[in-house]
Amino acid sequence: MNINIIMNSISDAHSNKRIKDFENQGFDVNIFGFNRGIVSPERNDISIVGNFTNTAHYYKRIVTYINGIRKAFKLAGDNDDIWYYQGLDTALFAVIFGKKRKYIYEECDLVHTYVKNVFIRNILEKIDKYIIKKSYKTIVTSEGFLKYHYKDIKSIPGNIVLLPNKLSKVIRNYPFKKRNDFNPNHIRFAFVGGVRYNSLLSLAKHICHNFPNHEFHFYGYVSQTITESEQPKGNNIYYHGPFNSPQDLPKIYSEIDVVVATYDISSINVKFAEPNKLYESIYFNCPIVVSRQTFLEDKVKRLKIGYSVDAYNEDDVKKLVRDIESSYISIKESISKIPQDTAIDNYNMKDLFYDK
Repeated sequence: MNINIIMNSISDAHSNKRIKDFENQGFDVNIFGFNRGIVSPERNDISIVGNFTNTAHYYKRIVTYINGIRKAFKLAGDNDDIWYYQGLDTALFAVIFGKKRKYIYEECDLVHTYVKNVFIRNILEKIDKYIIKKSYKTIVTSEGFLKYHYKDIKSIPGNIVLLPNKLSKVIRNYPFKKRNDFNPNHIRFAFVGGVRYNSLLSLAKHICHNFPNHEFHFYGYVSQTITESEQPKGNNIYYHGPFNSPQDLPKIYSEIDVVVATYDISSINVKFAEPNKLYESIYFNCPIVVSRQTFLEDKVKRLKIGYSVDAYNEDDVKKLVRDIESSYISIKESISKIPQDTAIDNYNMKDLFYDK
């Protein structure tokens, strides 16, 4: 079966994982994507249909999206292939200019919630739900998104599939080196992923300023929106740069004690998202720190696999570190009781094409 995929960013790790899921399960994929100039694409068979940077004003991107999606449709030609739209910004224009095309829609972020104008945001919410309704299938990566869109379970459309951001099966091919025994006097905190939230920087500053015996590591590229002067500096703060996922993850997690996922809750999306850090925490038995007042906090507390904090509150961060120093071992024991395989994505993509 053929799948035509439109990526809203060719460098996005989740998008590339989804493509590999299709390929590994026997699908033939044609890939079209937008290059945001962050890192080089992982493959050379992507048809680039547009270029822009994350610093470009969103309204200026619209023309790029429209021209790029039209180009993708033209390159693919007229056929009965299923189309796969990743993200509302892509799906919005793809649905407009490809009205008769059968499509699967994947929502990894509530993109429209970043719009500050409430009136426009509400319109986009209605459009988003319309795209979901008209799709052949819609994949959402967080149960929290369903809570945001729908008031109750009965109102959730039957064409929605919940596929959390779990680890790919290929992670089993990369051996995990056992980490050193926990030392409460020298804790290695880390954020693993693209650095683009000030809340992460704030947490690193508060930890490393108040606890010079501990360390904070950043693994991943730093967003173009964060200036050099905004990046926290110190003898116990380390920037390791981009890494390859998933092959580098075992090594990274063998070198850290606590994984951080304190995304900025000023974003509605963050309040309802379920990031892959949750499942990396479970798989690598690494306690996680998340932001307060989020769907993720509720899940972490329910599973007893980590901690929550207000990353901007220095006193709260101090309390967090002391809690970790005293309760780390018990949290690790709690994580170890969760079967490791629950963090692995075992979904058969062919099930998307069967009504249940």
